[in-house]
Amino acid sequence: MTSTVEALQRSLDAEVSDRSALEAAVTSACEGLGVPASGSSLRSRVEALYSRAGERMREVLHAGVKKALAVVSSHYAGIDLPAVCEGYVLPDDETEAQEEVQRLEDAATAPGDALAAFFDDEVELPPPWGSRVCAGRATRSFKLDFFFFLNMLRPVGLVLYI
Repeated sequence: MTSTVEALQRSLDAEVSDRSALEAAVTSACEGLGVPASGSSLRSRVEALYSRAGERMREVLHAGVKKALAVVSSHYAGIDLPAVCEGYVLPDDETEAQEEVQRLEDAATAPGDALAAFFDDEVELPPPWGSRVCAGRATRSFKLDFFFFLNMLRPVGLVLYI
């Protein structure tokens, strides 16, 4: 009976430790993205964090599109940017249109990577997760990047049970 109680206590201690580590990671991520963390439940902080991450991804997408249009404009004086912003010029047939989009995206891959690399120095990354100390005490070293962290929260039900 004592060994069962001890095993249950160890299991409970491990769960409490894991929960504390998760809370520390969520708090750290909230701080990194400017999401208020005080007074909120872990679930609401994760939901706010996920929402803010989506906002940041949209901001990055918009900034990248604007930079790409600015570069194109610098090469082609008089380009009709409003027309470009209407999207692809594609055939009416849906299959042909999908094939053309794929061809265009394939053709843009290498030049797109080169242009993105041109702006790499402008990217500011947060410090590594493993380098943080939360609330004055050392925590487990997660060494996770932020998007991996969010993808861990993505499976159905995980966010709902935190």
